[in-house]
Amino acid sequence: MTGRDPRASEPIRIANVIGGHVHPSFCRTNGGALLAVYNKEGGGGKELLLCRSGDGGATWSEPISISAISACSIYPGSLTAMSDGRLLLNWSCYRDTAEAPWREPYFSISADEGESWSEPHSYPVTDHSNYTAMRHAVVELDGSQWICPFYDRTVLYDVAADAMSVFGDGRNHGMVPIVRTRSGTLVSGAPQASAPVPVGVPGDMVGGLRSADGGQTWRALDTFPHFGVAGYDLTVLTNDWIALTYIVYGCGVDGEFSYELVVSRDDGQTWDFDRAVEVYSPGRRIGGRGWPRTVQIDDDTLGTLFYDLSTEQPGGPGLYVVRTQLAALAKG
Repeated sequence: MTGRDPRASEPIRIANVIGGHVHPSFCRTNGGALLAVYNKEGGGGKELLLCRSGDGGATWSEPISISAISACSIYPGSLTAMSDGRLLLNWSCYRDTAEAPWREPYFSISADEGESWSEPHSYPVTDHSNYTAMRHAVVELDGSQWICPFYDRTVLYDVAADAMSVFGDGRNHGMVPIVRTRSGTLVSGAPQASAPVPVGVPGDMVGGLRSADGGQTWRALDTFPHFGVAGYDLTVLTNDWIALTYIVYGCGVDGEFSYELVVSRDDGQTWDFDRAVEVYSPGRRIGGRGWPRTVQIDDDTLGTLFYDLSTEQPGGPGLYVVRTQLAALAKG
């Protein structure tokens, strides 16, 4: 496709989609399979579909419906590969009352690499809003505590007690990725010191946050690029680098025009934008809000998942993955 960086593969079409909140999520299982979960037609889709690749993203299975979810108008969520090998799937159900619309967040767990899923469990939220939704993976602090970056709150969920509590210093990071490195450092994709919900006049802009004390205090990174609706993705790699996936927006023109990768090699303190790799640049506006997601496929390769709703492309709207060699992000 036009403008493709030679260090990234051609986009591999995974599945056809229609439109709306396709919003895919992505993970690599302990067994090495890649899983992509998405809505074929968003805006309240009735099912989440799953495609699987056993060869590093080169080929993909036909989509199957995740049958554990029923009686729900779905806003897609996220996939998390847990440290014990289980998979955690998050999503929200649209609800509506005479007073106001709201969303109810759920999760389900797979102990067999996505072949089957547990009965959905509703998070113990007592004050739902229309922004109680999570588009990024949770952060495991130990076997039973997860940092959950919902759009309208950032909380700590105790699985055993089925209870939520304030996380860290209590700020809301918003619907952004938060990751934890091997050293215990937390890095957040928050564009502002505390996120207004749903949106508001920009406040204290921070360009990402970093915490070395479990979230009790945070330092502004002042480095991440413009934050649009679909934001960023953060991925901790096996060599201790952190990959940032971000969207390049048009100058004076609304819309997404390309996706790029950069890395931090010093635990999130600095980011090497001089060696950014452009993983997708079709030479036109990308249709929809592609929500790019990156996982590490193997020691040498990253995979970035996204969707493009443009009718100009061969085959029409689709879900894609691009493979990038990790060497492309190394120092020259």
